[in-house]
Amino acid sequence: MHSYSLGVAASWFFIIALVLSAIAFAAWSYFRTVPPISPARRITLTILRSLAVSLLLFALFEPVLTFVSTTSDAPEAGILLDNSQSMTIDAGGHNRREEFREALQKTIKVAPFAWIAAKFDDRTSAISSLDSVNFTGGSTDMGKSLEWLRKESGEKNIRAALMITDGAFNTGNNPIYAAEELGFPVYIVGIGDSTEPKDISVQSLITNEFGSLDAELPVNVSVKSIGYDGEEAKVILADNGTPISEQTIKLRSSQQSYPLVFAYKPAAEGIRKLTASIVPLHNELTAKNNSASAYIRISKQKRSIFLFAGAPSPDITFFHAAVTEEKNTNLQLFVQKQGAEFYAPPPTSQQLAEAELIVFIGFPIASTSQAVLNEIKKELDHGKPFLFIASQQTDYSKLKQFEAFLPFTILSSRQQEYLAFVDVKQQSLGNVLMKINGTEADNDIWNQLPPIYRTETFVKMKPEAEMLASVKVNSMPIAEPMICARDFQQSKSVAILGYGLYRWKLMGFAADQAKGRAMPDVFSTFIGNALRWLQADENRKQVRIKTTKKFYGANEVVEFTAEVYDRSLSPIDNAEVRIAIIGGKQQKREVLLQSYSNGRYAAQVEGISEGDYSFNGAAFLNKALLGAENGRFSVGGDGLEYQNTRMNVELLRTIAARTGGKFYTPETAGEFLNDLKHNPLFVEQVITRRSELALWNMPWMLGASLLCFALEWFLRKRAGMV
Repeated sequence: MHSYSLGVAASWFFIIALVLSAIAFAAWSYFRTVPPISPARRITLTILRSLAVSLLLFALFEPVLTFVSTTSDAPEAGILLDNSQSMTIDAGGHNRREEFREALQKTIKVAPFAWIAAKFDDRTSAISSLDSVNFTGGSTDMGKSLEWLRKESGEKNIRAALMITDGAFNTGNNPIYAAEELGFPVYIVGIGDSTEPKDISVQSLITNEFGSLDAELPVNVSVKSIGYDGEEAKVILADNGTPISEQTIKLRSSQQSYPLVFAYKPAAEGIRKLTASIVPLHNELTAKNNSASAYIRISKQKRSIFLFAGAPSPDITFFHAAVTEEKNTNLQLFVQKQGAEFYAPPPTSQQLAEAELIVFIGFPIASTSQAVLNEIKKELDHGKPFLFIASQQTDYSKLKQFEAFLPFTILSSRQQEYLAFVDVKQQSLGNVLMKINGTEADNDIWNQLPPIYRTETFVKMKPEAEMLASVKVNSMPIAEPMICARDFQQSKSVAILGYGLYRWKLMGFAADQAKGRAMPDVFSTFIGNALRWLQADENRKQVRIKTTKKFYGANEVVEFTAEVYDRSLSPIDNAEVRIAIIGGKQQKREVLLQSYSNGRYAAQVEGISEGDYSFNGAAFLNKALLGAENGRFSVGGDGLEYQNTRMNVELLRTIAARTGGKFYTPETAGEFLNDLKHNPLFVEQVITRRSELALWNMPWMLGASLLCFALEWFLRKRAGMV
């Protein structure tokens, strides 16, 4: 149904009266003329003047034409099909390919309604045929597929979703949050066995992204074993394929997780590939998950950190101890004692220029010299990274001059202190700063820490900053940041708005150690993460070229991205960016990256076979070299899709329950159509679309009036009228 209406900014009676007056005036104007003209010409001139004046009057009252259309859209279903390699695992009497086909046959292939479908692995792509799913994806991002469906629902009347998957997501955000934002039920057919098959796997390998030749680095390896008891497993650590260390673990049926720590002493600088692998055992499900790898960039130099503090405190002592563990760093302390004095002389401008990272712990305070603050601010203006840790004595009025470098703006502050817990949400664990073990258990580790101190300071997060942890008093969450970070315009900063961080070490880690419990050292791990993230010098380069991931699955498209800047770090759009890919079973391959504005370049490379690769990239402007970059990546062989070998039934049931859907197995999938039929949300949607056309703002109305005046003038001249 369609309807139209014309609105004006006055009463129609008044407008009609004005138009009639204009017509009367035009008729009176041509009632007697000099010289006399024919009746036909008099009528023509009267009509032209009437039209011209009427159009101008009409436009003055801003006429708007409104179109209203109402349509009924039939309900549709969104279909999301898991295309990852884990859908090929056969265990516990479950053939996942057959179960997938059975689920399709009982649901969508006999559905009496319209639907749109997509397959998902690490990316989501729409499909026109359900038979195009080939289970080749190297990773699974369920959250991204649900986000894709939410965007599609903005254009179509999608009132329900059906997802067929094993639920073994291993990349991206937690899909529960994305599912809750859909606004309609998600029905799920779970594929596979919910019990763990007999298998041993390397779940993760965690180490530093950067290291130096003179520093020994810890390499944390997590091994998972199911179904073995009494056997021994040999775990080997290799550097660029050469074994450098090994450990043997005794497997027990009562224990599934085995955390190992290897000491790695780099033998050469450059990008090194560390691989932890398990010698295969008899009767295990698959050996594809028996290894995990990570790349680390080794350099020669030490990094210089300048720490400023308002007064001695336990946080400084524990921070110093944590930094000392990072042997490739040189920490210089500048602690105030009385007035504006420091225990050690404050740094000169020349010394400050050598700082690669500036740290404030309870600094500045009320007595801090403005001259010192000016020198520090001058260095931060150069883009140097910044770490801020609060204290009760912090003078936030003086800190305000450093707001340009912080993740927040200061609203108000009082020195009244209270104890507060850190409140870390699941989605924050994807940030490298918050990674402890690299597993979902990190969320519990963070939220079980003892409370720390905080003053009644209120801040506002900047749009480009990320809140990594908020405040929780007793069990009451408060929407105020405790830990936040910012990476913006070539400048990085991390802020901790609490203090007494030593409590994490003494009352958390040390207390658990004393009780014989093996718990991670959150304080040292977090400080190490922050230092490495802040000191990574990627943001200072004019040319940055990298792959979107370090490890790609077999048959996956390898993506390269680049950013190109001039010396003032302004983006360059007309550069020529080339990369050369070396390694694997292929010959050297050259790729030209395409410009995407604002200094960004990208390219996708298909058909790269399994293996380890290195790449050398360079950017040129008018044949002059702007900068170069190199890196490494791997294709296939990482076994990511084989780390979780069971159906994640808990996750799938949770998504279905929270969205008002239902969980099925392939045997019960036939109930889906009947359940959907009786769902009150799966109905037609009446959509009313309203659009407005501002006639007064259209050039044709003024043009028509001017044309009428011009024709009137032309005819008057032809008739010799004055």
